[in-house]
Amino acid sequence: MKHDSHTPGPVDKVPWGAFWRLVLIQAQNSFNEKGAQFLLIPLGVWLYGTRGDLEYPLGAIIVLPFILFSPFVGWLSDRFCKARIIQFMALLQICVLGGMYWSLRSHNLNGAILWFCVFALQATIFSPSKKGIVKDIVGTSRMGFASGIVEMASILSLLIGQIGVFVWFRYLLEPSTDTVWHHLLGEGFFQWFDAWLKPSGLSDGWYAASFPCLVFLLLAIPVAISSFYLPRYAPEGFRPFSWSLFYEHFHQLSKMWKNRNLRVSEMGIGYFWFFGGTVMLMTIQMAKEISGGGDDFSSVGAVLMAWMSGGTVLGGILASLMCRHHIRMKVSVAGGALMALSCLALSTVSMTSSVFYALLMAAGISAALFLVPLNAFFQDRADNDKRGDMIAAGNLVDCVLGLAAVGFQYAMMLVIPPSWQFVVMGVLSLCMTWLIFRFSRAAGGVV
Repeated sequence: MKHDSHTPGPVDKVPWGAFWRLVLIQAQNSFNEKGAQFLLIPLGVWLYGTRGDLEYPLGAIIVLPFILFSPFVGWLSDRFCKARIIQFMALLQICVLGGMYWSLRSHNLNGAILWFCVFALQATIFSPSKKGIVKDIVGTSRMGFASGIVEMASILSLLIGQIGVFVWFRYLLEPSTDTVWHHLLGEGFFQWFDAWLKPSGLSDGWYAASFPCLVFLLLAIPVAISSFYLPRYAPEGFRPFSWSLFYEHFHQLSKMWKNRNLRVSEMGIGYFWFFGGTVMLMTIQMAKEISGGGDDFSSVGAVLMAWMSGGTVLGGILASLMCRHHIRMKVSVAGGALMALSCLALSTVSMTSSVFYALLMAAGISAALFLVPLNAFFQDRADNDKRGDMIAAGNLVDCVLGLAAVGFQYAMMLVIPPSWQFVVMGVLSLCMTWLIFRFSRAAGGVV
């Protein structure tokens, strides 16, 4: 279907069908991106045991393109139709998954990692456009609700991707049909899956990684088709291309940093991704310690991530409802305080206790409450003709902190146990909450 480029319509005529289509497209891209990453992590453990530390280089790979190409992709989003960029990236995703599937089928780990690098580049180009088009579709008054839905759909997809792949990898890897999942859900639930997907006696990590990748590839095709039904809005940026786009990161950050509203809100958003990246790597470390790097690694990791993920999704829904009419900064302050308390409490209980799982969920809820109002505030206060540029600058900060999280958690892993790592995260969360609290008071608490 062809849509003529046009400017955003009145608020009372929000094309909600287009908005929910965008939610589906970006959620599926996030799911496949994280699913591809978390196929390689258990494959590395299967190949190399506890020495299989692919989570650290893969964590760096996923953020490096954002750091290197942030100004360029921000310019793309402002200069060209965002819907067209989303469509091209949906098609590129199909190519990437096809190449990754072939590499895994050929037992070529280096090739699969190379294709994952391309996937990281695709996600970098995709991000400013899928965020920037939200305000075009829904307008300012619905930004709190819409931004919360988009962010939580993306986070939910990321979490389902990493947790689901861990469970799926373990299921496909286990040589018998008498697994923990059969006992939990019943043999009848898996009867059809076992007959089709899991030949008796199969215990092949390459198969356990390649088959889900094929499914991701097939699912990406109808979603790519749906992207061609997004409305097209005329771009509001007219800056011509220049080679300086590849090295003007500091200029881009300087423009954002001069705006206090954008600067402080992005500091909070960036900390959320630093916190999330650090805790995610901590759960992988804890899963290795609990399982001893054996075949149970994926199952243990999935359980730990599920509690954190469930809390993040629930917190995102609550925050979106609280901000459905106004962007409420007090919600961020409350979320940050709960995030700090949850981390400090996690440091005092056993990693295998039910209380630990409940506290992980509480940490996820509070982190989402912290993020949603800040993200909506940032997108709303960015100028229309610079929104893609500012979002790209924000992505740059997020990814620098995400990369810092990889090195930070790796350093903590070498010197202190997970319990003390939670203490460190609790103290850092408390400091960030104080900063947002001061900003919230200056903004009146309700924006």
